[in-house]
Amino acid sequence: MIHKDSELVCFRDICPAAPHHYLVVPKQHIVSCFSLFKEHIKLVERMAEMGRAVLQENGITNPNDIRLGFHIPPYISVPHLHLHVLAPTSEITDDLAHKFTPGTMRFFTEDLLRRTLEDDLCRLVCTVEPDHYHML
Repeated sequence: MIHKDSELVCFRDICPAAPHHYLVVPKQHIVSCFSLFKEHIKLVERMAEMGRAVLQENGITNPNDIRLGFHIPPYISVPHLHLHVLAPTSEITDDLAHKFTPGTMRFFTEDLLRRTLEDDLCRLVCTVEPDHYHML
């Protein structure tokens, strides 16, 4: 465990895709992004804040070379909400890059999830267009 507070824990990913790959996890059980509502915006923001703080503590200071995001069902391997924190994005391994590509059905950036919740779209809905999601 790298960091924790009363609500969240942060630890290294067991299969890192980048030199710095951490997971920020709420202690409260939440299955996935599909379980989130507008009331969870502050939780998502706190998760991102912890992820950025851990990166800063580890010397990662370029905000343009980090990626924060969530996998969405069915592309989750663990049924518990967790934020992936990766840096530097320029060093994400080629064999795992497809799992962390913004704009695909597999990976919602923290920013996109937050904006979706702010728009009060209670549920993320994905079309089956080849590998790209759309908010409906």
